[in-house]
Amino acid sequence: MLIIGERINTSRRQVNEAVEKRDAAFIQTDVRAQVEIGAHLIDVNASSRSRSELADLLWLIEVIEEAVPVRLSLDSSDPHCLRETVRRVREIPMVNSITAEKVRFEKMVPVIQQRECDIVALCMDERGIPKNVDQVIENAEKLTKDLEGLGVSRERIYLDPLIQALSTNTEAGLMGLEAIERIHQKLPGVKTICGLSNISFSLPKRSLVNRTFLALAMRAGLSGALVDPLDRNLMSVLKATALVLGQDQYCRDYIRAYREGRLES
Repeated sequence: MLIIGERINTSRRQVNEAVEKRDAAFIQTDVRAQVEIGAHLIDVNASSRSRSELADLLWLIEVIEEAVPVRLSLDSSDPHCLRETVRRVREIPMVNSITAEKVRFEKMVPVIQQRECDIVALCMDERGIPKNVDQVIENAEKLTKDLEGLGVSRERIYLDPLIQALSTNTEAGLMGLEAIERIHQKLPGVKTICGLSNISFSLPKRSLVNRTFLALAMRAGLSGALVDPLDRNLMSVLKATALVLGQDQYCRDYIRAYREGRLES
């Protein structure tokens, strides 16, 4: 299960203030904590600061890579920002994200061809957020075909079925779980990913909803998720679920987390 730490996002007040003040120590402390608890990648998002997004992303990349050796997920809807940042990062990056929208996809082609990278592909097209699972699968198949046509291997493709909020659609959880299962059935070799917190938007006790959905999504085949690694309850459920699903050989990760005092009951 690929864990992408979501905390370095300027939509968070403290992160925005740190970026504004160029407070490297704050960013580095947060990133180290995410990596120590188990994040495999750090998502870097400065899109809320549209006027200075590129400069902010470049600063964040430098600050993070100075602090810890970790892969970065470059999170932007601006192809220019991604073109400039993809070539600057040390390790193979993840590009977050593209869609099946023709114009947006075409603008992202130079980014995709610039260097080897993992690609987060949102399963939406000109029709907007998918209204049903069939629409998700249709977009997933198109994205996979088009990315493979550009030379991207399936193991580098992370399809996002766009998990929607239960607060506006109580069937959203079931739709997301079915979409994950069917993507893996229809497109063997690709991976699936989601922004976990979407499921609990506008609900109380969001962490409870998030970790419940995470366990179910892992059973459906979810390959990775953007999460807050410092949510100890959520990370405990992730470790326990991986154990129950046979994804933790000899229970090593679970026992290590226990010995390090990282499991919450």
